[in-house]
Amino acid sequence: MIQQARVSDEEFREWVEPLLHRAAAYAFAIVRNREDAEDAVQEATLKACLAVDRYDRSQSFRGWFFAIVRNTCRDLLRKHRTNPLRGAADVDELPLETLDKREGMQLKDVLDWALRQLAPAHREILELRYFGDCSYRDIAASLNIPLGTVMSRLHAARQALNVVYRKEVA
Repeated sequence: MIQQARVSDEEFREWVEPLLHRAAAYAFAIVRNREDAEDAVQEATLKACLAVDRYDRSQSFRGWFFAIVRNTCRDLLRKHRTNPLRGAADVDELPLETLDKREGMQLKDVLDWALRQLAPAHREILELRYFGDCSYRDIAASLNIPLGTVMSRLHAARQALNVVYRKEVA
């Protein structure tokens, strides 16, 4: 096994800082709470910093980092599910027809609702692409799937979103 050069703190900072804004948007798309998203990104950044020497430089850093963000968000959601104090149903869990479209319901709210209706694999790949601003290569690295699978899954996810959105808005 070839030993990789140690990553300096400065080098890590240069890699991660440009990703923090998109990582926060991606985390928010997963956890649906700003404070939790900020906590998840902060925790993911610490995890990445501690594990950066295991990062394979031949792979996408963004993909590697976003995988850590995704896993941190999932851990946070599991923790909250087991916490009985976090509780009441959230807008994402309500049928669209129970939401009052006339009062404050904007296009982004309907689109957000439509995203929540998708299968997790479809929602996740759309979140990485559009909230995380990840390239196909980054998505492949983040989800540990082949590039061709990224392309076909993105196509299927876009079609599924279109069906849900048109069905509810039309």
